[in-house]
Amino acid sequence: MLRALSLLLVLTACSSAPADPVALLKEWQQTIHEQKSVRFDVRIEVEGKDPRRETYAGVQHVGPGGATTQEDVTAHFESRNRSGDYRSVSLDHDAYLQHSDLTLPPGKTFSGMGLNDAPWVGPYSVELSLATKDYHPGNLFGDIDRKTVRLVEQEGNRYVFAAGGVPHSGGYENGDVRLVVETDDENRVVRVEQTTPSADEQERHLVAVYSQWGTAPDVLRPPRETVAAPEEVKVRK
Repeated sequence: MLRALSLLLVLTACSSAPADPVALLKEWQQTIHEQKSVRFDVRIEVEGKDPRRETYAGVQHVGPGGATTQEDVTAHFESRNRSGDYRSVSLDHDAYLQHSDLTLPPGKTFSGMGLNDAPWVGPYSVELSLATKDYHPGNLFGDIDRKTVRLVEQEGNRYVFAAGGVPHSGGYENGDVRLVVETDDENRVVRVEQTTPSADEQERHLVAVYSQWGTAPDVLRPPRETVAAPEEVKVRK
């Protein structure tokens, strides 16, 4: 009887042991990388001397090595000096863009994005590429300081983490990070809420919702007759 009671106490202690926060983050990142597609809805708000808002919603597919093979994202952005909307569609090596800065010929709804076809394409391609880091699920938890992160609360599939700071290449490491992660029954991330200091010493708040892991619909290529050549497009700026 005493031996059975001792075993029960050991099992109870093991089951109540706190989870390793670094191991959890690594496990979720690995699961994300193993998924082939996802639907995402991301909202970012930066508060401080240079406030800005960004939203991204769409579908993304990845291939071997994590390279994006299909993507359809609709975005809105606003800052003190600029605001606008765009929709970017990419399949393999082809890309198409609707943008509030662009005036398309009558009957056209997208512009092609051939880099050598018009001077404006390069700068906009860079802008779209930089935006990817804000909504790509593979970048989740990349700015969490693994040395100070700790799990402060867990209830079912909801986890709350805190960290002492976020290191940046410029040396900025100040403020507290709060991260809330919710997972589904297959341990896939379905919601993330993160508040953290940004590299420019402001506060960044992100809310990301993910669904249809591995089952998101394919991205459709715009009909050929609706796509303008880049040299036909005028840029309003």
